[in-house]
Amino acid sequence: MNRHENQTMKIFGKRLTAGLLGAALVMSMPFAAALTQKNITVERGVTVYVDDQKLNPGDANGNPVEPMLYNGTTYLPIRAVSAALNVPIAWDGTTSSAYLGEHKVDQNAVNRAKAYVSVIEQLQSKYGKRAASGSIVSGLVTAMLIDFDGDGNEELLCVCNTKEKNAKGTNKHSTYMVYHWDGSKANCIAQHEVISPFSQNDPDYFKRTINIGERDGKKYLFWEANGSTVGEDDVGLISLVETVVDGQWKVTWGLRENEDWGDNGPVVWMTDYTTGENIDVSAGWAELNTWQDDIKNQYNVTADGPDAWNMCNPYDNLAPAPEIALAKLKAIANSQSSILGGKASGEYTAKRQTEKLAVETGVKVYVNDKLIVPTDVNGKTVDVLLYKGTTYLPVRAVANALDQAVAWDGVSYSVYIGSHKDV
Repeated sequence: MNRHENQTMKIFGKRLTAGLLGAALVMSMPFAAALTQKNITVERGVTVYVDDQKLNPGDANGNPVEPMLYNGTTYLPIRAVSAALNVPIAWDGTTSSAYLGEHKVDQNAVNRAKAYVSVIEQLQSKYGKRAASGSIVSGLVTAMLIDFDGDGNEELLCVCNTKEKNAKGTNKHSTYMVYHWDGSKANCIAQHEVISPFSQNDPDYFKRTINIGERDGKKYLFWEANGSTVGEDDVGLISLVETVVDGQWKVTWGLRENEDWGDNGPVVWMTDYTTGENIDVSAGWAELNTWQDDIKNQYNVTADGPDAWNMCNPYDNLAPAPEIALAKLKAIANSQSSILGGKASGEYTAKRQTEKLAVETGVKVYVNDKLIVPTDVNGKTVDVLLYKGTTYLPVRAVANALDQAVAWDGVSYSVYIGSHKDV
């Protein structure tokens, strides 16, 4: 609205009503659309009236939150909009979006996120947080959200290392666990210890990695281990492909590379990991590599690709830190369908002054589940502003979207929402 005019803008319609809302939609939004930082100069001193009653906008703690005037457009904190229009506001962490009007979050996703947060925090309490010391990485090394069975519900893959060293100076013990959400709780469906016998500093030893493969819309875990370290002294290398099948963790393919060292050199052959049957009794190491390359191609596994995560070498494509998944899960867990738009505990006195602010733009806002594109009185697109964790909405755009009457009085520097005599 142009601040230099006494202008009345009215949009008539019924007022949306809802119960009071909870207090958490002061939004600093992780995993939202990319935000852009911007330095702006705003004018303070705008007074807001609802049905000719002065509004004292406040934050979650009852502290005053001032409206602002920027480039001729009046901005209100989203909580003030909620209080003024009696409209529910919601924060949906599954989409990182702010909503005005009725909106239901995916409660199953919220409950799953809460359960996975609890799992991660318990593992960090048991094993410690991820820490690197020389060639050792200990603690909860990674926590990754992966939809293994392609049903839309992500599983949680965690890897935990102890501080013990093996003869090669790397992690002696490493355990990976997979948690599956069954609709009511997070079940640990896989817990397998993989003992690392390989030295990251010796090119004659393999790097121990967990590879994430994909085939037919499903994700798979591909890994390799030295047989002698898992109690199979006659086995050189074990390769496995695993995933979730009907809520259970299954080995869908496995290969043992067997070695028999005689006077005339080693005899190498392969057996099926799941059945124990011989696959190729005349194989050599070259044939082993061919088998492994073939299965990796089938599951789109690249040994040095972006999804080949190292679990023990802090200097070589170490798996994502668990804090990344934890932050995303907490954002989803904090989703709420109804959040209270509040008022300040004390009287708000508007004081005209200019102020320079460092804000962020790019926040998306939905009204009744429809994305709004806010514009000024001339139809020009204007930004939604994020300042110190509070989202500020252009009054005109929200009024249009919610079918509300709004009037601007340039003499008194006041915004009137609802019933008001023309100025």
